[in-house]
Amino acid sequence: MASSKECENELKECEKELKEYKKELYSKECVAQNINFVVSEASKEVITLMDYERFSGYLATILARDKEVVAVWLRVLSDHCEIYLSKNFAWLDNDVKYIDKIMKYLKDISKDAPMESSTNGTFAEAVMLYCSAKLESRLKKLKNYIEKNGDSKHIKSFIDFFLINIDNTDKESMIMMSQVCNKYYKEIKYKSSIPPKFLGYIKKVGSYAGSIIGIIECAHNIQYQSLFSNVIVIRRSPVVINNQPIYSWKNIIRRFIDEDKYKNFMAKCLNKTKVTERMRRVYTNNTTQQQQLLDGDDVKQCIYLHAEMNILIYIIDNKINGREFIAVSKKCCYLCGLYIDFAQEQGYNIIISGNHKKIYSGWKLPHVKDNNFKIRSLRYILENLDRIIEKKLEHYTRSLAADSDSGENNPDPNNSDGEYMDVHFKKVGKKLKKFTLVQL
Repeated sequence: MASSKECENELKECEKELKEYKKELYSKECVAQNINFVVSEASKEVITLMDYERFSGYLATILARDKEVVAVWLRVLSDHCEIYLSKNFAWLDNDVKYIDKIMKYLKDISKDAPMESSTNGTFAEAVMLYCSAKLESRLKKLKNYIEKNGDSKHIKSFIDFFLINIDNTDKESMIMMSQVCNKYYKEIKYKSSIPPKFLGYIKKVGSYAGSIIGIIECAHNIQYQSLFSNVIVIRRSPVVINNQPIYSWKNIIRRFIDEDKYKNFMAKCLNKTKVTERMRRVYTNNTTQQQQLLDGDDVKQCIYLHAEMNILIYIIDNKINGREFIAVSKKCCYLCGLYIDFAQEQGYNIIISGNHKKIYSGWKLPHVKDNNFKIRSLRYILENLDRIIEKKLEHYTRSLAADSDSGENNPDPNNSDGEYMDVHFKKVGKKLKKFTLVQL
């Protein structure tokens, strides 16, 4: 039997090996993002969700402000439900106040069921005030697309629908635009003639009105009254490391190709504007905001735990093996998808709605209690990154550009058009910033 001293030494050696593997992982993420940002086509949403799972998706949409990413996991227990919330960075005081307010509104709406609640309007107003900046950003993208493709048949069809379904007094109301897009998306989502990019813009803009309606209808459902009257909200703390040591760009690339090929590869990279811009952004020190050398010995990277991974840690540590849906306000990245694939192979029935297949540097490996799980998952991800880097370097003369537009995991509201909410949306629209989507 090994002595306590031998066990201690073995543990230290294991920790040292794990530390080295992590450094290698975080270094290769940076290289992979730069040379192969988009690994493959985004996965399609083909899963069928239960009512409470769709509710999680709606919550994720209305809890994400600006460029934040929020994950929601709803756990239904015998006499109450627990809502686990996570986001990439710190919860601000305004976030906490908003979440408390939303939960109170949901309880009030549920109490009034099955009658329409007087709280519907105040709930919609709170959501739109919190999410208005992100909705405006999405409206701008939709507007730009409309202006660039104004002669297209699908744009003319949308404008006709828009003009028929919005009053002149509401033509600059962002929430009413969201409601119209929500209705239009339901009419066209299965039409193959609609360009996917345009469909995505319509879906994203419509997701706010759709989520508000979906949440209200779920709260109106009498069978969920006991759950809404006993809701416990658990906010997971973010995990951020600002100065994680990593190997330099050159150190990693030279593990795959010789010096001559490296020089030719660099010449190709420097001619690619998107690649050089990503390199500049990725290798800027988060603390000093200084550009770091591509062949330097002291390179640092800011890493953080993605929101869905923060919730998954709890599920794995508590060995929860049933079907668990994690809703995310943006589709999972490639590395989160890999980690979820590995967890599924270990028997965890984790469900997500889509993966945009993009690699982001700064992705932090989840710190689970099971060291064996941790090490094997780390090796699994490294093996996949090695294949990606090696394959891309073999074809380094090919284009390295990638579309920077991200696909977001907005829920597809499976409910009525919510026309009963129009009167509330009209009132809310008067309190929000105005926006012009199409010229009338």
